[in-house]
Amino acid sequence: MSRPRSRFHVWLTLVLLAASSSSALGQSASPSVQTGLSPRQVLIGLGSAAGQAGGGGPLSNVGEVLADLVGLEISTAPLGSSAGGFTFTFNPVTRTFTRAAPSFGPSFSERAITAGRGRASFGINYIRAGYDSLDGRKLDDGSLRTVVLEGAEGAPLFVGEARLTITSETTVMFTNIAMNDRFDVGLAVPYVRLRINGSHVMDRDVVEGAGSAAGLGDIALRAKWRLVTRDGGGVALGLDARLPTGDKEALLGAGVSRTLVSGIWSTTAGRFSPHASGGFEYWSNPFEVRDPLVGTTVAAGRHAIAYEGGVEWAVSDGVTVNGELLGRWIRNGARLEYVPLAAHAGNPFGIVSASVASAAPNGLHRTSIAAGVKWNAAGSALLTVSVLIPIRDAGLRDRFTPVIGFDWGF
Repeated sequence: MSRPRSRFHVWLTLVLLAASSSSALGQSASPSVQTGLSPRQVLIGLGSAAGQAGGGGPLSNVGEVLADLVGLEISTAPLGSSAGGFTFTFNPVTRTFTRAAPSFGPSFSERAITAGRGRASFGINYIRAGYDSLDGRKLDDGSLRTVVLEGAEGAPLFVGEARLTITSETTVMFTNIAMNDRFDVGLAVPYVRLRINGSHVMDRDVVEGAGSAAGLGDIALRAKWRLVTRDGGGVALGLDARLPTGDKEALLGAGVSRTLVSGIWSTTAGRFSPHASGGFEYWSNPFEVRDPLVGTTVAAGRHAIAYEGGVEWAVSDGVTVNGELLGRWIRNGARLEYVPLAAHAGNPFGIVSASVASAAPNGLHRTSIAAGVKWNAAGSALLTVSVLIPIRDAGLRDRFTPVIGFDWGF
């Protein structure tokens, strides 16, 4: 929904900022890149090129808007399943363990089978994402605009264009412990390294900056209670609590606690093991973003619905191939939009219309498909290679995200 504004000082500042040559990062015809900044500082500095006017304060914090949108995406990206690939059932008559299913399980979602009494696993996932677009606008070709001022017949007077390179590397260490035959607990600890390089071009003025941040992301505490037991499957209740341990200012965390309660179903038919799950995620507080014109924070994301499904194929006793569908809908999730500014009759600058980049709580629905292979390298050790491919343009999007993992059961 558009939110038109009608303030003469807004128009005046828009023109002044377009002609301004001041910048928080350094601005010239042949710009130099300022390093040593955090990702948020880089985006705020680039946004200041669309907001500084004659050395004064910024009209709009579009850089903060972009930073908030990036932070929301990084903190809600999938981490991978913490459940061990080897699952067992205990036969009290023979007092031996047997495999509960022929497959090694999914890579990102869950199945109803628990690990088995006395069993535990430890693993690590490495996920690298190089983002290509934000809400359908490419990051590297000038499609991501911060401000647009138009004259008569729609002719652009000034256009602010941001070009960004955003990469994240997430190393997730996880463990899963069976408390008994029906109840597992798990822990996933992500360490995130985020890098942002960018430039902002308006008229002939260019601003560039580069920054990075590294640290803990939002830690996940997990539990699974198997309610109904069937050979090779059943029904379970899952709990995934994400703690706000990631630094929101560094764009490494959401800054809110999130608790996902889900129902999980799985079964086995020969060498195929289908599974599905769905649940509601409660957020302790809304995720807040900046309103670029008012300069205050607004709620733009609280609570989510998550759904997952897929099938595993046990190609052999030592190899499992899996395919998965992963979806998450964040209620009122922040999306990039352009806020129109209502024209001020008779303004002396020849401006007929203008718009500024903003974040709107329109709901963020992300859907991806995942494909992977799990290989029993030796003993109870598994090597996993997977890819994540989004099938919607919503949010911050990487066309192809590789994931490499290792899992050891004992």
